[in-house]
Amino acid sequence: MDTMTRVLIAFDLPAPHVARLKKDFPELTFVQATEQKETFDYLPQTRILLTFFRCSRKMLDAAPELKWIQAISAGVDYMDLAEIRRRGLLLTNGRGISTINMAEFAIGAMIALARGFHVMVRNQLQKRWDRSLPAGEIHGATLGIIGLGAIGAELARKAAAMGMRVIGVRRTAAPMADVDEVYGQEEMGRVFERSDYIVNLLPWTPDTEKLIDRRSFDLMKPTACFINMGRGQTVNETDLIAALQQKKIRAMMSDVYETEPLPDDSPLWALDNVIISPHVCGMTPHYMDRAMEIIDHNLKAYVRGQGEMMNVVDLTYGY
Repeated sequence: MDTMTRVLIAFDLPAPHVARLKKDFPELTFVQATEQKETFDYLPQTRILLTFFRCSRKMLDAAPELKWIQAISAGVDYMDLAEIRRRGLLLTNGRGISTINMAEFAIGAMIALARGFHVMVRNQLQKRWDRSLPAGEIHGATLGIIGLGAIGAELARKAAAMGMRVIGVRRTAAPMADVDEVYGQEEMGRVFERSDYIVNLLPWTPDTEKLIDRRSFDLMKPTACFINMGRGQTVNETDLIAALQQKKIRAMMSDVYETEPLPDDSPLWALDNVIISPHVCGMTPHYMDRAMEIIDHNLKAYVRGQGEMMNVVDLTYGY
């Protein structure tokens, strides 16, 4: 690899991590840019791009030497994947960075809904002492995971350890550890029909856009809860709101929405069977440390031929 190979870090990677990269890979030239003008100044000679939610078509056009993009996010739906594929670029993502914290978030959401924490908070704000609250358990309940990727696998492991029965959906049905039954996408309805809790972890692709709609909610038990943590665009939000308003399902906790921030006029704000979180389930104080493990591994594989690249995105499917 040419000693002048430029690696552009187009996000606010903490200085100690940048210093470590420069020390560990002296054969590369690292530059960092968090402002748009500075980014475009560096792009023409950039061979490798490390980015966190920044990779527009305009950026691709400004980087004729670009060969590899390392996204620090798991989702890459913000990129022009068709153009990246047309140019023959390598794309890797941050799959696995948020596995632990997102699985914990899902477990926490199920416990909160089972015990009625959202009702307790509303009662607290009204200084209302009311002991007639839901008193469910997740032990013995059936969890349906829509999207059995790295996060889904970790969630299945944790849920099984807590006594839940786990079923789920992945692109191709195949046995998985800690999952009692795995279905292909064409059998997704069976998971909605049988689950007490549904956790949606789907990425946003042309195949998954508004995949979860009225048909899915109509299959759910009226006592079941929906937890949305993938991408808001994978759910028909109008159908979801109707299901919650009509009490076709018991409750929901959502971290993602069709439009973000969630508009002030969204009916979701006022529903008493909804817990709203502002797209934070992927956040963790360990995010950059875990991202560095992927960056370090992939730089060694790409630059020095040490091992295989990890988290290579299939540009046909978008993940």
